[in-house]
Amino acid sequence: MKFLSLLGFAQASGHLVSGYNGCLAALRHGRVKLVVLAKDASSGTKATFKKAAKQVPVVQLATMEQLGAAIGKSARAVLCIMETQMAQAIISAANTWITEAEGTNERVEETADQS
Repeated sequence: MKFLSLLGFAQASGHLVSGYNGCLAALRHGRVKLVVLAKDASSGTKATFKKAAKQVPVVQLATMEQLGAAIGKSARAVLCIMETQMAQAIISAANTWITEAEGTNERVEETADQS
């Protein structure tokens, strides 16, 4: 899956923060361009990051194991992409994967609620 490869490139290039606390800190500092949540993350984790993301796009794809493996680490529930072009490439690849693999017209570009 291309979007998982792109996560690996983001990690290697230093444009990715992983883990709950690291991602929350990056969001507080306004440096995040994309939040990637694992489909099997807890509902509490998902709610926390959707709220913290504010105007940052949130993508929910892959499992915690797949996200961790993509960046060469143990399972991760959340990843944050810190570079705009890398974030756009991951969104595009994720949209392509969803359209082709699942045959849907849904898109993963969603902005978290403003609540």
